[in-house]
Amino acid sequence: MAASAKRVLVVDDEPGLADVVADHLRRIDGGLSVQTATTASDGLALVRDGPAFGCVVSDYNMPEMNGLELLEAVREEYPSLPFILYTGRGSEEIASEAISAGVTDYVQKGSGPDHYEVLTKRIQNAIAQRRTEAELRRTQEKIEALHQTAAKAATCSGRTELCRLAVAAAEEILEFDLCDISLREGPRLVPQAVSKGVPSDGYYRSTRMDDDDSFAAQVFRGEESVRIDDLRSHEAAPAEPNYRSVMTIPIDDHGVFQAVSRDVEGFDDRDQELAELLLAHVGAALDRMESEARLREERDKFAALFRNIPQAVAIRSLDGQEAVAHEVNPAFEAVFGWDADDLAGRSVDDRIVPEGDESEAAAINERLRNGERISGKEVRRVTEDGLRDFLLHTVTTPTDDAAGFVIYTDITDQKRRERELQRQNERLDEFASVLGHDLRNPLEVADGNARLLAEDCDSDRTGPLLTALTRIEERVDEALELAEQGQTVREPTAVSVPSVVEDAWEMVDTDDATLTVGELPEEISGDPARLRRLFENLFDNAVEHGSTSNRPEADDARQHGGPALTVEVGSLDCERGVYVADDGPGVGGDHDRLFERGYTESESGSGLGLRIVEDVARAHGWSVRATEAEAGGLRVEMDFQRVQS
Repeated sequence: MAASAKRVLVVDDEPGLADVVADHLRRIDGGLSVQTATTASDGLALVRDGPAFGCVVSDYNMPEMNGLELLEAVREEYPSLPFILYTGRGSEEIASEAISAGVTDYVQKGSGPDHYEVLTKRIQNAIAQRRTEAELRRTQEKIEALHQTAAKAATCSGRTELCRLAVAAAEEILEFDLCDISLREGPRLVPQAVSKGVPSDGYYRSTRMDDDDSFAAQVFRGEESVRIDDLRSHEAAPAEPNYRSVMTIPIDDHGVFQAVSRDVEGFDDRDQELAELLLAHVGAALDRMESEARLREERDKFAALFRNIPQAVAIRSLDGQEAVAHEVNPAFEAVFGWDADDLAGRSVDDRIVPEGDESEAAAINERLRNGERISGKEVRRVTEDGLRDFLLHTVTTPTDDAAGFVIYTDITDQKRRERELQRQNERLDEFASVLGHDLRNPLEVADGNARLLAEDCDSDRTGPLLTALTRIEERVDEALELAEQGQTVREPTAVSVPSVVEDAWEMVDTDDATLTVGELPEEISGDPARLRRLFENLFDNAVEHGSTSNRPEADDARQHGGPALTVEVGSLDCERGVYVADDGPGVGGDHDRLFERGYTESESGSGLGLRIVEDVARAHGWSVRATEAEAGGLRVEMDFQRVQS
């Protein structure tokens, strides 16, 4: 408590009475400093010109100026100074008048010592009340000033500027001696703002957040404010020996605030509350800055994506039935030949929707208006290079005007390829029809007549004729299979790979060969019958060429009690395909030639087995290649991911 608050002025015109009252007050409360005056004018002069008083005690009935008149004169200059009316007259009228005049308290004089106890207690209460009111008033002023600081904090553009503002507020508003703010940067707490009075030789250097020897780091990790009233009795060593107390407050997860004082118990609960209020504003401002930084980063990423994405993208909204462009990316300008400035705020459909497709475009706009998302719709649009095919994707934002993004993925080349494949399939169908009907029927007539001719006459020429007709029929069957297997798979279904491998092995005359099945993909998308045919041909080829190489039959180990052939089926890396390998003698020539039509290393082979394998793989969009197996034989790989062009 300030010394002036304990000073009391006693005014009484009764000779010697003021001194008696003063003596009793000093005896009851040794902390009181009491001064006396015997006239109201002398008392008023002491109040005006002397040292500050904490309370005035005045008699009522005095010449020249009574107690209430003295009260009025004092309050004109010191409106909050406690004033106790101390009178021997017990008139209720005087008491009422005193209260109306704003007297702090009213005490009636008495003859015994008890009334001095009462007077002393009233003086103490008046002084305490005045002190409390002054502290509430100062606290409110500080709170209002801190709110003004918060308004300024909202306009700060950087963390350092914000921290300097907060340190200045702590010094000027909260009246702290020395303080600083450090913020989290990676794994460290780095100073951002420090009081001017802090030594420049490193009172507070950056420190790791996990440093157990750093008091600031400990408080930051603990997330609770800490006050140390006397650093000399605490294990935390002060940065300067004359610092006696410290208050450390975490700023959410952003950093930490520290204030030091040269006084023991330099901070109280009110100081902490006000500091925490200030730092709550700082934390909110830091949250805003981080949020704005993330938003800017996202905007920059989006802008970069929008500018560099290879697809044509437009930001649009619906104005009535029209799709209006707000912005388009460079790819859109390049594809459609319209500058962003030419399209801004104007109908997009009028410029890129081809004649005859207006109703389709209107239906798309209606779906967008209803909040529907469109994904992968095939559309035609007018571009810089003419009419092209696209996949249309939309991303709609939840607004009344159906604002959002329209993304065009050019599939013109793909559609052209699909149309070529369609024409190819149609030609293959036509070719198969010619083979199956127009050629096979005359062939059957020729074969039947040749057999009748052989029965009617004994000629050496009928045998080769029948053989040739049989070979022709076999080639027709092979050509029909080539035509069928080479067609693109139009309606693929889920196919169990282990099952189709097992079924194919059972359909092949495998002799004494052994099948080994490793890890395989559970399912693939394809045509079950054609996939079974693919594995049948691979197994046929392995058994045929693995047991009967180009070596003379006398040297064939497997046909003379040697080890049986082993055929292995397994999965390529990451189940991206399958392979079929054998441990036979392998292929002596170029592996790439194995898929050529008619190429074979066997006198009895047609040279179409592996060609059909390649056709089936291509029809599924796969690639196929042959290489040497680890055991020395042939290995054929089908890659699901490396789509055949």
